[in-house]
Amino acid sequence: MKNFFKAIRQSLHLAPAVVLATVCSLGIALLWGGNITALYPVIEITLKNESIQEWLVKQAASQQTELQSLEQQSQQLAVDSSEKTILQENIHTLQEAAAWTQWKLRWAETIFPKDPFLTICLIMGVLVLSTLVKHFLMLTSDMLLAFASTSIVRDLRRRVFDKALRMDKAQYQHFGTSGLLASITTATDGLSNGLIALFGVAIREPLRVISCLALACFISWRLLFLSVVLAPMLVAIIVYFNRKIRSVATSILGRNAGFHEVLLEALGNIFTVQAFTMEQEEKSRFSECTQDMQKLAMRMTFFTGLSKPFMELVGIGMVAITVCAGAYLVVNRETHIFFFQIRETPLKISELLIFFGLLIGASDPLRKLSGVTVTIFNGAIAADMLYGVLDSQPAVRDSVAPVQLVGSNHELRIERLSFHYTEKHPVLCNIDLSVPFGKTIALLGQNGSGKSTLIQLLCRYYDPIDGCISLGGVDLRDLSLHDLRSRIALVSQQTDLFNRSVVENIQYGSPHATRDEVIEAAKLAHAHEFICHSLHAGYETIVGQGGQRLSGGQRQRIALARAILRKPEILILDESTSQIDMASEIQIRETLQSMKGQFTIIIITHREALIALADDVYTLEKGVMHCSTAHYLKAA
Repeated sequence: MKNFFKAIRQSLHLAPAVVLATVCSLGIALLWGGNITALYPVIEITLKNESIQEWLVKQAASQQTELQSLEQQSQQLAVDSSEKTILQENIHTLQEAAAWTQWKLRWAETIFPKDPFLTICLIMGVLVLSTLVKHFLMLTSDMLLAFASTSIVRDLRRRVFDKALRMDKAQYQHFGTSGLLASITTATDGLSNGLIALFGVAIREPLRVISCLALACFISWRLLFLSVVLAPMLVAIIVYFNRKIRSVATSILGRNAGFHEVLLEALGNIFTVQAFTMEQEEKSRFSECTQDMQKLAMRMTFFTGLSKPFMELVGIGMVAITVCAGAYLVVNRETHIFFFQIRETPLKISELLIFFGLLIGASDPLRKLSGVTVTIFNGAIAADMLYGVLDSQPAVRDSVAPVQLVGSNHELRIERLSFHYTEKHPVLCNIDLSVPFGKTIALLGQNGSGKSTLIQLLCRYYDPIDGCISLGGVDLRDLSLHDLRSRIALVSQQTDLFNRSVVENIQYGSPHATRDEVIEAAKLAHAHEFICHSLHAGYETIVGQGGQRLSGGQRQRIALARAILRKPEILILDESTSQIDMASEIQIRETLQSMKGQFTIIIITHREALIALADDVYTLEKGVMHCSTAHYLKAA
């Protein structure tokens, strides 16, 4: 529950809404108990066919008669008698009751009509009005709580999304897309429901219980105490089943992340699934995942459903004890059960009926509370999931006091660089490299030789284990991530486009670029022609999710245009022309040739046409870098 309350503490600015909702809940509770108690005079009037005033006059006369009788008995007893002391206490209690009856009589003379039937009609009208007020307060409370909880959830979703955008690669791989998606959607919904339950039902229903039990105390607190002797058993049942339910709820949330993973993988790679005719396999995975979730849901239903009859049996037992005890007092006109005093005066049938009504009125909110604990526990589990993301710390962090790098023509230097993902498998070993600004280098090597890892270190998706990378003599770790990455443009083999227009995709990272600058960048990337002639809306064409409405070569050219538009200090081409036809590749090579010297270019490729652009060629083999000779460059 620590993270659940942490979410509440971080949203104290919403306290006024919660306080107002609590005030509404207090009003609801008072009206709930008051409506039940208001039936007492109706029962008295109906049973005796007399107005409230007549009933109160008779009650006052009866109290005066009884008071005179007790005073006469008291006068006959010795001064120091223990019986007289008890009698004096009874006289004092009866005097207070008589004074209270006189006050009610004066109040009734002012408000209620003298006709019994009209009095009942008036009370029923008040009950209807108070019910309307109660529901208005309930609506107001629900709206205030919905505002508070959705505001908290909106803030948490924003924070989780912000956190995801700032994660380093290792941290992102740890949580995964499906895990983050489950956190932002399912977990926040669970937390929202938990907060509404905590501030709403968990406050309102206990107040309703307290209201009913407090009014029942006025009838007989001893009889009330007798009726709740089974309450510890009820609490034990609630605690036991809540532990079971919380365990299942934790499993459900974990399975939900797995469900998202299966769904995203299958739909995100739909054409690969179809190409390899793996539809049946994916259907089996999906079916297995949903079957696991169904089993957990059935377990949740079982424990939730099983808890209700146990609680109801205990509740019926409590009511049965009260019925038997109360009926004994009414039928026999007794004030004691065995040797225990329950009341000072015998219990009337109308009082017993209202007492039962108040107990039943308390049982309804107790029944709702048994279900709300599950919702709150689910919210607590969701909060643990959310704060697991929010409290995680990336290995790659911004410098506390970042250096401001002036200009955009700095030398890139790598010194004694080593890196590994696991200690037993080094990826880069003692790399040294110096690239003056404006130079073009090519990195060659087999798959898994460390080329892409080196690029990820340049972009600070990871930090080196040993050694350093510097730009203009400043260690990359001393630069702000924003400053560093704004100086780099990366075009990779796996092109990432957004479900927006072509112009918006090219402008991505350069939002202030003009239309003319976008078109010029597209021309340099040899994308302008197909944009204007092959796409139905030209630059306003929506490319689809991931650019799925474009061919692989078209996507790469748009990505290259995006990089050129940025006018970076370092342009990185990681197999960026692997899906482009030979004629377009030659044109792009000519474009890059014309731009040499404007920025540092790092090319990862196996295409000889692009290798020939390089001023220097380096080969990575088993994490070790070798510099190729000038003779190799000429041959290439």
